[in-house]
Amino acid sequence: MKSSHIIALLGGVAIGATLALLFAPVKGTETREKIKDTLDKGVGEIKKEYHKHFPKNQEEGLEA
Repeated sequence: MKSSHIIALLGGVAIGATLALLFAPVKGTETREKIKDTLDKGVGEIKKEYHKHFPKNQEEGLEA
């Protein structure tokens, strides 16, 4: 892939993200809160799976 294609792709992504934020149906504070909640939930699920697969680390207090 040529570097000009990559630059065009990144430019398109930046323009798309900007338009999505400008035309979003909710306030920025609400959007950031939703993103934070989703990330917190995802991190919690990852930790739960980690401790399910590596219980020895959890017992020894070697949590990540």
